[in-house]
Amino acid sequence: MNREDPDRVAALLDDIARFAVSAARVVGRGHERFTDPNDDDQRRIARSILVDLSAAADRLPDAFRDRHPKVDWAGIRAVRNFIAHDYDGTDEELLWQALAVRLPQIVDELNIGR
Repeated sequence: MNREDPDRVAALLDDIARFAVSAARVVGRGHERFTDPNDDDQRRIARSILVDLSAAADRLPDAFRDRHPKVDWAGIRAVRNFIAHDYDGTDEELLWQALAVRLPQIVDELNIGR
């Protein structure tokens, strides 16, 4: 997307902030629950959040992404592709780190969700 519609950008940033809130709930439930071999709900939620994050990030205009070079836009897409194409083999720790560490960093860098 080349044209930057401020309302569309704001809506996408609101979406990303909501995804971060959902991620924080998953993280708040703890690592042990996240990695419970008998309950994959939290990991499924994590996958969904990260796929949605990637979709929102992809819809942001190039000019917006260019103004935020500290955000690893390619990494966001890579995680989504990894999840989409290696469903059963997705590393739980990669998912956990994306939710617990990387998504809060993205929110901070974009100054959203406060």
